[in-house]
Amino acid sequence: MFISHLVIKNFRAISDLSVSLSQYINVIVGPNGVGKTTILQAIRVAKAIAAPRTQQEPLQVLISLGAASPHFPQRLFLSSLARDPSQLIDVRCTYTLTREEIQIAKQFLPEVVQNLVASRVGQNFSNPAMLVQFMQSPQGVAATMAATSELTGLLGRLDAEPTLTLGVALNGVSGQIAVTDPLAGPLIGFLDQRLPPSLSTFSYFPADRALPMGEATLQLGGPDAQQQLEMHNSQPQIKYQRLKNLIINSLVIDDAEKETVRNEFEIIFSKLLKGRSLNRIHVNELGLLSVMTEEKSTGRLIELDSLSSGEKNIALTFLIVAKSVSDSGIALFDEPELHLNPAVSRDILTFMLNQYSKPRNIQFIMCTHSPEILSGAFSSDDCALLHLKSASDITKVGKRALDEYADALHRLGTSVSESLLYEGTVLVEGDDDVAFLETAFPELTRKLKIADRGGRREIEKTISRLQELEKKGQQVAPIYLIFDKDEELTDLKSSAAVKVMQWKRRSIENYMLDSDVISEILKDESATRHPINSAGEVHKLIRELAFEQIDAIAAREAYNSQGYKNSSLTKGDVSDTGLDVIAGKLFTRMSTARTSIPNVEQSEWIANFIEAAKKRKLEISLSWEAKWRDLCDGKRLLSDLYKRSEMKMSETAFKTRITQKMRDLSSEDWRLVRALLDELLAH
Repeated sequence: MFISHLVIKNFRAISDLSVSLSQYINVIVGPNGVGKTTILQAIRVAKAIAAPRTQQEPLQVLISLGAASPHFPQRLFLSSLARDPSQLIDVRCTYTLTREEIQIAKQFLPEVVQNLVASRVGQNFSNPAMLVQFMQSPQGVAATMAATSELTGLLGRLDAEPTLTLGVALNGVSGQIAVTDPLAGPLIGFLDQRLPPSLSTFSYFPADRALPMGEATLQLGGPDAQQQLEMHNSQPQIKYQRLKNLIINSLVIDDAEKETVRNEFEIIFSKLLKGRSLNRIHVNELGLLSVMTEEKSTGRLIELDSLSSGEKNIALTFLIVAKSVSDSGIALFDEPELHLNPAVSRDILTFMLNQYSKPRNIQFIMCTHSPEILSGAFSSDDCALLHLKSASDITKVGKRALDEYADALHRLGTSVSESLLYEGTVLVEGDDDVAFLETAFPELTRKLKIADRGGRREIEKTISRLQELEKKGQQVAPIYLIFDKDEELTDLKSSAAVKVMQWKRRSIENYMLDSDVISEILKDESATRHPINSAGEVHKLIRELAFEQIDAIAAREAYNSQGYKNSSLTKGDVSDTGLDVIAGKLFTRMSTARTSIPNVEQSEWIANFIEAAKKRKLEISLSWEAKWRDLCDGKRLLSDLYKRSEMKMSETAFKTRITQKMRDLSSEDWRLVRALLDELLAH
């Protein structure tokens, strides 16, 4: 699993942030005190409360943040977490699950159901044997059936859209805590709890790392299991104190596990701590555990404890990642560059990406002050660089958004350096698509004809006919069709000569909702009467305009769900001859429409409708958090943005300017469309 989207409101230093995250590595940069660590803490709190691994995890995390006291565990001080104590704290993390995780949940559905029922009766983490009497009672049977039905429905939805919203709402005034989705926590929690104590899908690495020196008290087996669980998120600071426990546990399990420890050390030394190698792991003449390293140039042996702080930090941190973070897990890093020299910092992202993130699908979310790590994130397509400027302004720095990148580097005390065919007919849906492709990809228009394909029904009939001729041996020139992904999916399938594709977003305009690109235009005084200074402000404005569309969608869907019949005349009503037959059909239609309308007072109907629309609006809002750019009406949004920004150009010129800027900056969305076109046009 990984976190694909994050919303934080009124949590410590953060007032209102919404940001999408990369599946692999996310690097958050910004000045001291702006709230970088707050983002990690918000993710940690949501996970601890909504999907705890242990019974004590929620309390221990709240204690570490000053929102609870070990001396008064029955009291919470949630107002200490709020930026504005009078307002609600809201943290929502959109988790994207793997297909394997969904299958595991289906396979062990009875266990998930039992955990859910136990949590609902206040017996979470109880021994299953203690719940036998309740589970066999009428109340227990009814609760089990209800939970099974709910979870079965959820798992069915996950097949189509594998995302869950793990979120919490904290009321600092009343002390109340509510979860966003009551089913998401138990499901994600189960996927974590099924692992052995030494492994976790979620692990937090705090900045206050206390690197161990000398001997530590070692425990093995059962007595050590609780501490293994707590080191992941409840008490992450004990990770480093427990390092020798981790090594000993691995060494005594079996020879294969022993070799993995050696291999991990060798990988870390060869990839990051170059010039060193692992010599041996043994118990020395004093009876103490000793990890000996060798300096290759001199052959000098140095005990792990005697390495420099930076070398030991790297060796211990990534050994812990290798041994305690599960595949498809999530690791939060606060200032991984502590104790490191710039040479190692330059290599750290590449090492993490190639060794852990990509091969094992581990997502890293990290805060840093290191210009070397920032530069590495900027140059990698698999790393998202997020510049946190203020409590409500976080900007995804595009790979060529030099002004944002230069500003981020300047705040860190460094500077920026700049690093930057096909034949046939392409039929698209509308003149706007033609203009976009011709402007964005001029190299394609020199080899391909881009044309508006006209009405969908007629074109589908024509393409079906062409493919029938193709099957009969007729030579058909290459034709490529691109459909909008609106409410209507096409049934057409690609053949050898006729290739069919639908945009992965609603329309081509949805690919133009690039806040980095649009911010470049809205900062230009020659383009707008009211220039905007920050790309973060532009992102926020675009998102607000998108979410304003939800009222109309919710209203339409709520109205359509009522099943009212239409009294309008159709072609079938007048297909017969004879006015008496036609009149009879029309009267039946009007009568059916009249009887479908409820006989209620206007005030009652309006109240019921508003309630239904609000419920649907909430459902849509949750699904839009991570995918609003894909689902909103991009055409309307660009038009609304054009009007709101008071541009000094026509709306058509505004769209053309966006397209040109996307091409010139080689923006992420431009590269995404290019990849889709390359896939479509590939022979």
